[in-house]
Amino acid sequence: MPEVACTVNNCKYWTQENHCTAKQIIVQNDAEGGGFGPNASLQSLSATPASSNDETCCQTFKNAK
Repeated sequence: MPEVACTVNNCKYWTQENHCTAKQIIVQNDAEGGGFGPNASLQSLSATPASSNDETCCQTFKNAK
């Protein structure tokens, strides 16, 4: 599986250095846009906690709490 970057640090699948460890990733269109450019350095991204998958573009999100 390819390496998947994620900055949602309170997700069950998030690990240090912004990596996702989920076995399957479900991605949807981000109609709101924004975010970071495709060439952004992973190390330069800040952690971005979320309360639910509605606050992410990733339907795989599960709160680690």
